[in-house]
This record gives sequence, C-alpha cells and structure tokens, in this order.
Amino acid sequence: MGLGLFAGLLYASGPGRVWQELRAVGVGGLLAVVGNVALSFFAWTLSWFLLLRGAGIALPWKKVLSPMLAGSAVTYLTPSAYVGGEPVRVYWVAKETGVSLARVAATVLVERLLAGVSLLAFLALGGFFAFISPTMAPADKGAVGLGLGLMALFWVLGLVAFLGNRRWLSRSLGALGRWVPGRGAWARLAQSAAAMEHQIHQVFARCPGHALAALLLQLLTVFLTYIRPQMFLYFARQALFTFPQLSLFFTLNVFIGAFLWLTPGGLGLADGGRAGVFRLLGIPVSSAFAYNLLFRFVEFIQVGLGLYLLMRQGLLRGQAGRPQVPMERGGPVQ
Repeated sequence: MGLGLFAGLLYASGPGRVWQELRAVGVGGLLAVVGNVALSFFAWTLSWFLLLRGAGIALPWKKVLSPMLAGSAVTYLTPSAYVGGEPVRVYWVAKETGVSLARVAATVLVERLLAGVSLLAFLALGGFFAFISPTMAPADKGAVGLGLGLMALFWVLGLVAFLGNRRWLSRSLGALGRWVPGRGAWARLAQSAAAMEHQIHQVFARCPGHALAALLLQLLTVFLTYIRPQMFLYFARQALFTFPQLSLFFTLNVFIGAFLWLTPGGLGLADGGRAGVFRLLGIPVSSAFAYNLLFRFVEFIQVGLGLYLLMRQGLLRGQAGRPQVPMERGGPVQ
C-alpha cells in the first residue's frame, strides 16, 4: 500500500521534473546528505554510549554501533517514527555484557527522554512561527498547539518523576492491582517498574555530567535533522529557507512523523504529508519528492545494514524456546 501510494504521488508530481531536481542536486548534494545522515546517527549513538558508560556498563564504542543500527532499522519499519526498536537495543546489550535488562533499559529510557527534550526545544520555535503564520488555518494552528502541549506535558512529567525518583509508574500499577483481577501479576509488574524507575534515577543521579553531554549530543542530532530541507534547497535551487520557514517545516514534519508513520518507513503517507508542507511554503511538489527520494535512498542503506545485523545476530530467526536474560536479583526472566 505504501509503495503504491508513493508511486501514485510521484507520478502525479511529474517524474521528469523530479529527475531534474535530483540532477540539480548533483554529487556534492548527495555527499552532503550522506554526511548529514551519518553524522546525526553517530551523534545519537555517542549520546547513548556516554549514558551506558555513566551507568557503569563497559561496552566498546564499536559494539554500540551494531545494536543502534539494528534498533533504528526496527524503529524505521514499525508504525511509529520515534520509538519501536528500543527492546532490540536493550536485549542486544544485555546479552553482550551480561548486565540486567532493567539496568540497560534505564539508559535507553533516559536517552529517549533527553531526545524528547531536544525535540521540544526545536518544536517550540516551529510552533511559534506556526501560530503567527498567515497561511495556516486556525484549526491547524489549534492542532499544533494541542500536540505541542501534550508532548511537553508528557516529557516534563517524565523528567520530574525520574529526576525526583517519584516512582509514579510503580505506584500507579500497584494501586491498579488492588482494583482489578490478577493482583499477583500486577504486583510483579509494579515491582519490575520500581526497579526500572530506580535504575533511571541512578543514571541521572550518579552521572549528571554524562547526562548533560548526552543532551548536547541529542541537540546536535536534532539540529542536523532540522537543517536537512535547507541543505536540499541550497543544492537543488541555490536558494535558502528563511528561519521561520525552516522552523515551521521542522515542526510540521515532526507531526507528520507522529501521525502518518503507519506504513513501513511512513512510505507514501509521510511523503504526501511533506509534499503538503512544501506547498505550504511555496515550494513545488516535485521538489518535495526529490527531497524524499534523496534522503530515503540514504536511509534505506542504513536500514538495510541494520536488518543484516539483526539476521546475523539471529534476532530475525525463529528459535526453539525463548531467550533468557537476568533481571534484577530475581533470577533469569524468559
């Protein structure tokens, strides 16, 4: 369905015009795109590597790359643009190091929290320009405001809970277990959640310097994503977005990823959404699809490498039995 929708949209935008846009980008533009995607991935990987080191999980830099590539490939193919491959990362590193699942998962959750804070910092800029934009309908402005508000509330609550070790999740699960059937299962779930919350608090409390450095790297990762349309427009048309245009594009693109990433890689749906944003900014649809094709080409190489690593690790094969990884002192969990 995604391929069919993408092909239909590409045909409607004019394959000849799209090809002309791609030729205008040239080899220099392609190398810039490859460098942007590679640098953003390495900055993201380094942020998690620092959190692992801060949590006392000794893993060489090169051995962090493989689970990151595998996890990012799963995230890319699942119906969500921002989460999905985290369990792959957790299981891979826990198996590699013998560290408990809860301890590794804590670093991943902290990394996702810091990524959310970095994303919100840039979204706030785009949200401001969306509200003052004369080309956006009031309903669209309201949707952007509501989405930003909910996202900000979610991340603020998460930071307050984990920085202050409030244990809201485990307490909520424990309270829920007193009112619904299966009290024992809920109690075990609450106990596991409490162990996870403690580990997350420890990451923040014991290595604030590592957390701060990881946040700076997350900001760099988001910034490199933020400037992608600017790079494309410069090489394809020797033109520049204004700062409000670039911020507005970034914000609307994040919402497209949040709501239209329903096919593998958001194929077709996200591409059509980005084409609408380009039109909103006065850029032809042919430029939008040239942009999509250029970045998808590089992203597909990264995803293909991640899938290869998953198969080599055996995580895409059917296996007899279930893997066992030790959790907190409770022994192995299947």
